[in-house]
Amino acid sequence: VILRQVMKRRAILVAITAILALAACSSAAITGLDQALYNATYTGAATFQNPLPNANPPASPAPLTISMTLSQLGQNFTGTFSLADTTGQPVYSGSVTGKPTNTGADFTFVIPGPCAGVLYGSFTVANAQLTGAATGRDCTDAASGTNIRITFTNLVRQ
Repeated sequence: VILRQVMKRRAILVAITAILALAACSSAAITGLDQALYNATYTGAATFQNPLPNANPPASPAPLTISMTLSQLGQNFTGTFSLADTTGQPVYSGSVTGKPTNTGADFTFVIPGPCAGVLYGSFTVANAQLTGAATGRDCTDAASGTNIRITFTNLVRQ
């Protein structure tokens, strides 16, 4: 009889623990990273402020295409990005690293030489699409720190 009571109490304790664990999981905040970014490539339209150093034609007001390939690494992500003009010629490409926020992520673009630079930005995730912007510098204006601004809207998961 005593053994049955102990077994019942353990079963009740296990059930209560499981219920509490499920309740805690269901109320956890879902971040932009949780929603859509795991191991994916995103592509869409982008705009560029300030003259385009490598574009064809230079300083073209035509829409650009941005592509980001992201891979989850723990609670952060890494990957690559590229920005191309309307002819498909690369304007910038490099690496991207980021950290999730409650609505998307904060990220850094690193552009290697010959015209090295760094841009910092953030994006939001809505309907599995990324919208955001990055500002920073490249080799054409290293002194001011903010000669480049890239914006993108509704990048679609590929």
